[in-house]
Amino acid sequence: MTSNLPYEKKETFFPCNGEKCHGILYLPSGVKKAPALVMGMGFGMVKEVHADDYAPYFAQKGIAVFVFDYRRFGRSEGMPRQALYPMDQVSDYRCAISFMKTIEKVDPNRICVWGTSFSGGHVLTLLAFPESGLKCGISQVPNVYSYRTALEYFGSLEPVLMLYSQNSKDCCEGRPSYIPIVSKDGIAALMTKEAYEYYTSIASKYETFENKITLDSLTHILAYNPGDYSHLIKKPLLMIIASKDQTTPPKIAKEVADRIKSEVTIKEYNVGHFEIYKQPLLNEIAIYESAWLLERL
Repeated sequence: MTSNLPYEKKETFFPCNGEKCHGILYLPSGVKKAPALVMGMGFGMVKEVHADDYAPYFAQKGIAVFVFDYRRFGRSEGMPRQALYPMDQVSDYRCAISFMKTIEKVDPNRICVWGTSFSGGHVLTLLAFPESGLKCGISQVPNVYSYRTALEYFGSLEPVLMLYSQNSKDCCEGRPSYIPIVSKDGIAALMTKEAYEYYTSIASKYETFENKITLDSLTHILAYNPGDYSHLIKKPLLMIIASKDQTTPPKIAKEVADRIKSEVTIKEYNVGHFEIYKQPLLNEIAIYESAWLLERL
C-alpha cells in the first residue's frame, strides 16, 4: 500500500459487556475494506498515553486502528473504578473487535490485536481462543506469568496475599481499598525503578490516568498466566522483547515463545522495559510492526 495515506481520527463509545467503553478510531482515507488493528494498553494505563505514538504509523499504511480504554479505566464506564481484572480486559478486547467489524470501511476478516506489557499477555490469550477474522497478534514486552513475575519481585507470594487478606472484607462489601501502581516508598503493584520513573514522568501527565488499582485486583492478576495457553496458539505472532527488562522478565517470555507451534517472530532490543516507548526506538519498532502486519493481513 502507498505510504503516508491521510486518515480520519475520531473518538467514540462502543458497547462493552453492558457498559460503554471509550476508544479512538483511526480510519485511512481511500481504502474501502481496510485491515484492522485493535490496540489495548498496559498495566493501569489509559489509551491517550500512547495512542498517537503508534496508531498513525499503521493508519498511514492503510490499516484501520482502534485504541480503547478498558472498563473501569480512563473514559470508559464501569465500577469499581481502577479494578484491574485481566479476563474482563480480554473480554473488552473482544467487544472492541466486535465493534470494528461493524465499521463499513473495515474488512471483518483481516483483524490483528496489539498489546504491550500487561496487555501483551492478553494478545496471547486472544490468539489461543481467537474470534473469527482474527488473523495475527503483536505482543510487546509481554506479561506471560503473573505469579512468576511476583516471585521475581518479592521472592514469595505471601506479601501480596497478606495485603489482600487484610482488606478482603471491604472489597467483598463493595468498599474497595487501593494500592498504588508505583510508589517511591512502600509496597506498590509494580516495584521496579524503571516502572516508577515511567509512570511518574509519562503517564501522570494525563488527567484520565490514576496511579492506583483496587487491592482485590491483585489476586485476579496473580491467577492470570497467559503463557499457559501457548500450545493453543495457531496464528502468527510478533513478540517484541527488551533484553534489559526488569518489569516483565524476558527469559520467561522467551520460554513461552519457544512453546508456540505457529509462526513466531521475535524482535529483541537491548533496552529496558519502558525504553521501547521512547523515540527514536518507538519509531523504529512501529515501522517494523506495520511492515510485519501488512505481510500477514
